[in-house]
Amino acid sequence: MNGPFDGRRFAFAACGDHVTIYEWVRVIAPERIECGDHVIVDDFVFIDGKGGARIGSYIHIAGFVSLIGGGRLELGDFCSIAAGSRIVSGTDAADGSGLVGPTIPLSLRNVHRGYVTIGEHAFVGTNVVVHPDVTIGEGAVVGSGSLVTRDIEPWTINVGSPARPIKERPRETVLRLAEELRASEPAPGEPA
Repeated sequence: MNGPFDGRRFAFAACGDHVTIYEWVRVIAPERIECGDHVIVDDFVFIDGKGGARIGSYIHIAGFVSLIGGGRLELGDFCSIAAGSRIVSGTDAADGSGLVGPTIPLSLRNVHRGYVTIGEHAFVGTNVVVHPDVTIGEGAVVGSGSLVTRDIEPWTINVGSPARPIKERPRETVLRLAEELRASEPAPGEPA
């Protein structure tokens, strides 16, 4: 892909093949972001890479998603983030230990920069908010409008504010289909 939306137009630390990042995407510190193969980032997405980020392969980040906070972000292969979600890897502490907001000198603030890890095959639904220092396990689903303030167990379906598991998600079919997709991909250097 060598069109106007090729992900290589950003100076990522690494960028795989078949990466489409649409025109109205804002990326901060792209040199600290690694991006795999088969990635689509829709318009009106904001990605803050200051804390370092790894975006795996077969990833879709839908419109109006914010990956913010200046902490570390890991998106595992085959994960998807639906429209309007906010993945927050860092924030001001609003507990009175410092003043709050970017107009305040950093010496008077208490800013926590953490991490967010979203495992392989996980799905984050529309308008989900994920707080810092959270791992969403492999194959987990977080339903639309949920608030994630603590780790989500692998292969569970979670909803609510705060998000809580309501049932398990079967993993065998998902993993089998992912393996079939990978097996059908041409080897590096072979025609597609």
